[in-house]
Amino acid sequence: MPSPSDVTVIVCTRDRPEMLQGALEAIHSSTPPETSILVVDSASSTSETRDVAAAAGVGYVRSGKGLSVARNVGITTADRPIVIFTDDDCRPTEGWVEKLIAHFDEDAVSAATGRMLDHAVSADAPYHRQTRYTRPLSGIDAGHGAVMAFRREVLLRLGGFDDLMGAGQRMAGAEDLDIFIRILRGGTGIVHDGTCVVLHANTRVGDAYVALHRGYGRGLGALVSKWLRTDPAFGVSVGWRLSGRTIVRIARARLAGKRGDHDLAMLMGMIDGIRATWRTPLIGERFVPPWQSGGIPALVTIAASAAREEPA
Repeated sequence: MPSPSDVTVIVCTRDRPEMLQGALEAIHSSTPPETSILVVDSASSTSETRDVAAAAGVGYVRSGKGLSVARNVGITTADRPIVIFTDDDCRPTEGWVEKLIAHFDEDAVSAATGRMLDHAVSADAPYHRQTRYTRPLSGIDAGHGAVMAFRREVLLRLGGFDDLMGAGQRMAGAEDLDIFIRILRGGTGIVHDGTCVVLHANTRVGDAYVALHRGYGRGLGALVSKWLRTDPAFGVSVGWRLSGRTIVRIARARLAGKRGDHDLAMLMGMIDGIRATWRTPLIGERFVPPWQSGGIPALVTIAASAAREEPA
């Protein structure tokens, strides 16, 4: 069975040093000391992110802009067999690492996910759902990027996260769902463990919330576009499931006398994402972003210049 010493916890961040400091404090207090912690600085504009990592005594490496780009640098920099990702605006709770890695006792499990709750909700609220996902379409329900663990070798074999997708890019979401789908299409499983909890400390409201959902929608549209092109029948299923759910939420909001602006923005974003990526080149099951000359995966080109820097 894996132990905490087999794990690297990776936190990707950009220009949010105070948020990062809170995350690292929570990680330190909830994570066994033998677990490695790595901050990936996604092109921050100042040295504050590096300073926070150094003060916390954790590993630090810098990457280009984009959450998936940063995660891929984290994967190549880590030197342990299991990597766990959480976000700089999340606060893990006690036992989160142990609960995630327990599922890797089975060779047929390549990833495990936990539950994200709003910081105002008690992490002790009863919820013990544990679900095993094996069908590729179920990848859209398998978890959230705020708390997910993987066998590192599986991520490397798949080429990492899709650099065109995720926060920091125009297709600002669904990179987590995409990697879940690709894992499941590879024949191994994902376990969602509802007893593993991280608290979300940064809730957006108003126009910022709507803009966030439009970006998520573009990412979902890119996801649909990719699978329509690589496996049309599967792509239709993904598109139908995602758009259908969004339309139902909009209808329910209207019936309740609400506008449902964020879900409408997500639906419009999905349409935009499909259009924007329909002709984007693909290598296998990954988009080739325009900044990659010759279609060389960023996982390789970035890794060549990314060396782990130990804090002073």
